[in-house]
Amino acid sequence: MPNEGATEPEVSFDVLAADLQRLRREAGDISYAEIAARIAARRESEGMSAGAARIARSTVFDVFRPGRRRVNADLVREVALALGEDEQSAAQWRQRSLDARGSLTADVSAAPAPAPTPVAPAVHGPGEGALRVALLVAVLVGCTGLNLFGAAVVRRWDLPIFLDMIGTATAAFALGPWYGALVGVTTNVLGGIILGPENVLFAVVNVTGAVVWGYGIRRLARTIPRFVVLNVAVAFACTLVAVPVNVLYDGNGGHLSDAVIAAMRDAEGLWAAAFSAILPVSVGDKVIAGFLALACARLLGPFRLREPQPPLLVPGGVGSPAHRTRMTA
Repeated sequence: MPNEGATEPEVSFDVLAADLQRLRREAGDISYAEIAARIAARRESEGMSAGAARIARSTVFDVFRPGRRRVNADLVREVALALGEDEQSAAQWRQRSLDARGSLTADVSAAPAPAPTPVAPAVHGPGEGALRVALLVAVLVGCTGLNLFGAAVVRRWDLPIFLDMIGTATAAFALGPWYGALVGVTTNVLGGIILGPENVLFAVVNVTGAVVWGYGIRRLARTIPRFVVLNVAVAFACTLVAVPVNVLYDGNGGHLSDAVIAAMRDAEGLWAAAFSAILPVSVGDKVIAGFLALACARLLGPFRLREPQPPLLVPGGVGSPAHRTRMTA
């Protein structure tokens, strides 16, 4: 009998579990698996199918575990019977579990309601869309500044390259071809204000590079060697567009290559001289600009300003060293 001799047994799941453990030890320290087997055998003898009668060892163990907030009263009765108790005593075990459940419900109902947590006033800040637009504008401004800075470096040191399209390529890679074109046009308009109106006409060169770079990085340049080919293709396309502009200004665009055009024009003619002088410079310039822009665009990759991102902009993506390692492993 549970708590035999007590005038008013304690009502608690923890006390109930402790008393059941005591009963188990008195019955010969029967294992939980054996108790489960005895319950299943009893159920089958009462007409239950073998599958329905089966009970897990862990389910039996939970009846003996303290800290429970709910116990199956009928299972407590079956455990008591498996431990050798008679029907009357098992019924008392069942009643104790019901009393413990009622006591727990009463305790919960009597407990004071928790004080409401003060809610901090909502702070209204810029939404995700506004932040994305601000970041986009900042990238475009930065790319335009990068173009102007490169052009200033070339003019300051009389370098035999252009470096005025690094920002154009960065925007084309990170944002898309027409964002690159916008950077290019802005660069040449500002250059026309600062250096002279002829710079505005060279915006068509910047737009051409942006379009070829922007579409090529997604569709063609999936490996580094193909990326080099893309930059050479940009150089050819830009040269084809730049030659008529240089001819229009009679080879006087303010770049070091203009001196080469002037020296070659008598031997080859102005058009041939312009193409021969500009193409080698443009190839070297676009390869340098392309790789510098790729590095800048990779830094912008985590912001995911362009969906889906071109493979070369994704760390570990197609064409990256990590991807080649996975392919050869």
